[in-house]
Amino acid sequence: MEITHDFRLNFDLDEYASFRGEQFARLLARPAVRGQVESVFAEAASLMAPAACYDVVAIEKFLHDRIRLAGGVMLGGGPVVEVIGGAEALAVAVVTVGSVVDERLKQMQEAGQRFQALVLDELASWAVDQVRQQLYDLLCSTFTARGWRTSTFLSPGESAWSVRDQRAIFKLVDAGAIGVSLSPGFVMTPMKSLSLVCGGGSQPLGVEGLTNCDFCSIRDRCEFSRSGGHGAIPLKAATLT
Repeated sequence: MEITHDFRLNFDLDEYASFRGEQFARLLARPAVRGQVESVFAEAASLMAPAACYDVVAIEKFLHDRIRLAGGVMLGGGPVVEVIGGAEALAVAVVTVGSVVDERLKQMQEAGQRFQALVLDELASWAVDQVRQQLYDLLCSTFTARGWRTSTFLSPGESAWSVRDQRAIFKLVDAGAIGVSLSPGFVMTPMKSLSLVCGGGSQPLGVEGLTNCDFCSIRDRCEFSRSGGHGAIPLKAATLT
């Protein structure tokens, strides 16, 4: 298993405002509101401690809608086999921006700073999405170095792939090494943590070059996807060299 903290987070107020749409832009024109938002942006970077742990596990067999990995761990369901199909190995990872932001959100809520807490919560979600994207780029580079292709990535709970498979992912990587734990209800702590998988192989794979938003169960009502947020992030699918 590998661990990395080498991530660069970008919090751009104009970009955030474009995600939130015209109504938020009008709200931001009020000096008092803009001051509150700018104060959250100024603090946000110091609250984030991005980290990821990941491993690459050989695929033994595809069994209908599930995958059996080396060591006997099974996962799948939903679009997993459709996306990963044809892969020879599965990259499995957990990413986080740490627990400090959770503590700060709690402080804001207790202080009645609900608007600031909302902005910080969204920035933290944006941050962990950036970490996931950058890790995916790293995994693509790892597979490219083998002369392999890379599938689109998937995260449990963001599509018809059940969040219950968090259990399988936590068997494959020691997320505790980056401070992430899993509850009996399959919820990760710290709150701003995500898991993901993507396939790698020498032949064409099931789905390459799309985004996780293409498989998300709320893509039709997600304001970030509609406004060009998460869904507009281009995934760099690796190709044979």
